[in-house]
Amino acid sequence: MKKIIILSFITIATLIFIFIFTNKKEKITITTNNMQNEIKVNELQNNLLKKDEKLVYFYQTNCSYCKKVSPIIIPMAKELDIDMKTLNLEKEPNGWNLFNIEGTPTIIHYKNGKEIDRIEGEYKEEEFKIWFQKNTNKNIKLI
Repeated sequence: MKKIIILSFITIATLIFIFIFTNKKEKITITTNNMQNEIKVNELQNNLLKKDEKLVYFYQTNCSYCKKVSPIIIPMAKELDIDMKTLNLEKEPNGWNLFNIEGTPTIIHYKNGKEIDRIEGEYKEEEFKIWFQKNTNKNIKLI
């Protein structure tokens, strides 16, 4: 009987530890990875006026879909050497209306100051690779 109680305690403690570690890791991923290449609304507007080409990932740190997508697309863009800017709509709420964002996550490709393409929502890694290939000059190996 003692062994069962000890084993149950160890199992519960392990599950709690895994749950806490996973949640912390998820929050760290969406808050720190996205800050590396962040752009502000006024900076993006200036880039678009200058007709710069930009790839921008609009997200929120409290968005459940962004929490799933960010660990896929942020490393993918870095690995493929794609200069993808990130815009946190919690910090820049005027971005919703200025860039016609209906939901997050949203990635928009701008060229010559105009929107060329966008992908909205959660997709599998392969779909994002196809979208990146279509919207960049990168030759991406598809699975």
